[in-house]
Amino acid sequence: QMLDVVFAAGLGLVMALAYYVYDSQYWARRGIAQVPGKLFLGAARSVLKLKEPRLLVLRDWTKQYGKTYGFKEGTKNVLVTSDVDIVNEVFSKQFDNFYGRKSGILSPDPDKDLQVHLFQSRGPRWKRLRALSVPTFSIASLKKVKGIVEDSAIFMVDIMEQRHGSGERFNIHQFFCEYTMDTISKLVIGQKETTLFQNDRVKIVQAMFLRDFDHPVVLAAMAFPFLIPLIKAVMYRLDTDITRASRKLRSEIIDAVTNRIKERAEHPERMGYPQDMLDMFLDASVEGEDIEQHTGFKLSEAKVNKSLSFDEVAMQVVVFILAGFDTTSNGLAYTSWFLANHPEVQRKCQEEIDEFCTEDRISYDDLSQLKYVEATCKEVLRVCPFGAISNSRTCMKDTNVCGIDIEKDTLIEVDVFSMHADKSIWGDDAEEFRPERWLEKNFKIPQIAYGAFGGGPRICIGMRLGLMEEKLALAHLLRRFNIERATEETELKMHGALILTPIDVPVRIVPRN
Repeated sequence: QMLDVVFAAGLGLVMALAYYVYDSQYWARRGIAQVPGKLFLGAARSVLKLKEPRLLVLRDWTKQYGKTYGFKEGTKNVLVTSDVDIVNEVFSKQFDNFYGRKSGILSPDPDKDLQVHLFQSRGPRWKRLRALSVPTFSIASLKKVKGIVEDSAIFMVDIMEQRHGSGERFNIHQFFCEYTMDTISKLVIGQKETTLFQNDRVKIVQAMFLRDFDHPVVLAAMAFPFLIPLIKAVMYRLDTDITRASRKLRSEIIDAVTNRIKERAEHPERMGYPQDMLDMFLDASVEGEDIEQHTGFKLSEAKVNKSLSFDEVAMQVVVFILAGFDTTSNGLAYTSWFLANHPEVQRKCQEEIDEFCTEDRISYDDLSQLKYVEATCKEVLRVCPFGAISNSRTCMKDTNVCGIDIEKDTLIEVDVFSMHADKSIWGDDAEEFRPERWLEKNFKIPQIAYGAFGGGPRICIGMRLGLMEEKLALAHLLRRFNIERATEETELKMHGALILTPIDVPVRIVPRN
C-alpha cells in the first residue's frame, strides 16, 4: 500500500509538472510572439520590480516582439498590445466581455467582498457604484470644492517661496505630493486646516506604492493560486510596515466617515449642502435609469440599492486617496520638468495665465479658459503616461478580438507608452513634446489612442478633478515664478512597479519680473 501511495504521489507530481511545462508555452502554441520565462513564474519577475518599472519593461518588449505579444505572469495569461484596433475592441466595442480590471493577487474578491471600491469592482456592482459616484465629479460639484483645492495650491506656493525662493536647487516633486495629499484630506477625510509637510498620510501612501512586488509571497501566489486563501490569511495577520500603514489609513478613514455621519445627524439642516466630497458620497442616491445612462449598460431586474453603504463610502474614500495622490502629484512633477526644459512652452503658459487669471483667486470659469495650459498637461501625459498600469482588462468570457482567440480570465494590458509614440497615429513628430498639437484644427486621432486616463466606459472618473488640481497649482506657481533647470541631465530617473514615479525632479524657481 505504501508503494501505491508513493507511486500515486509521484505520478501526480509528474502530471502537474507536465501541465506547467505545457502551459508555459500558452501564447507560442497560438502563434503569438511570447516573452520567454521561467517554469511556474513565466516572466513575472521581470515586471514586479520597483527599480525596473513594468511600464518601461512593456515598452522595451514591444520594440522586440511587436505591437501584440503575450507572456505568462505566474499562471496568468497576459496579452500586451499597442494596436489601437484591439484596444478599441477590448475597452469599448466588447466591453461586456472585458468589464473587469486586473485584480491584485491578494486583493478582495471584486464580486463578493463588502470592502471593494469603484476601481476594483465589476459587473452590476461597478455599474451601480459608477452611477452613484458620477455626480460627485460633475462640473457643478467641482465648482463647489474649487476653493478648497485653491487654498492648498496657494499655501503650497507660499511655502515653496519661503524655502526655495532664492533660486537654489530643490526637488519640486515632494511639494506636489504634500499639496495633493492636503487637498485629498480636505475633500474626503474632513481635514479642516492646511497641513503641508505635517501630514503622515503622505509617507503612508508612498510606502504602499513605492515597494518591490518581487517578493516570495507574491511569487508563490502567482505560481500556485490554490495557496492564495492561506497566504491572504497569513498576510492580514503580519505586522509589517505595509500592513501597519494600510491599517492606519483605513482606521483614519473609518473614523472620518463615522464622525461625519454623527455630525450630519446632529445638524440635519446641513443636509443637501455638502461641505466637501465626503458629504457628496453620503448624499449620493441613484435610480436604475441613471445607472444605465452613466455606464451605458443595462442592469438585470435585481433590486438596486440606491445609496452607498457605510463600507462603500469608506472604500470610495480609499480609492480616492490611492488613485488621486500619485497621479496628480506625479503629473505636476513631470509637467514642471518639461516646462523647465521647454522654456518656450512655459512662456506661453504664463502668457495665457496672465491674460485670464487677473484676480488673486481664480474662478472655475477663468480656469476653463486655460486651453494651452491644459494642452501642456495632456501632452506631458502623452509623452509620459506614468499611470498607464490601470489600462488593463480581464476577459470575462471566451471571445475573439481582431482574429485572436481570447479565453476567459486572460488579462489584456495596453502598452500605452508605445501607443502614444506611434507615428501612424500621432504623426512624424510623435516623439516630440509639442502641446500645440492638441489645439490644431486638423488634429484628429482615435479617441481610444490617448490612454492617459484609460478609455471606454471605465475611463477615469476623477479626470476633471485631477486636471483642475493641476491647473490651479500651475496657475498660482507660474504667475509668480519661472521654473528653471537645475541639472545638466536631460532625462529623469524613475521607479515604481505600479505607478511610474520620478525619484527626483531637480529645479529652481526664480521670481518673475
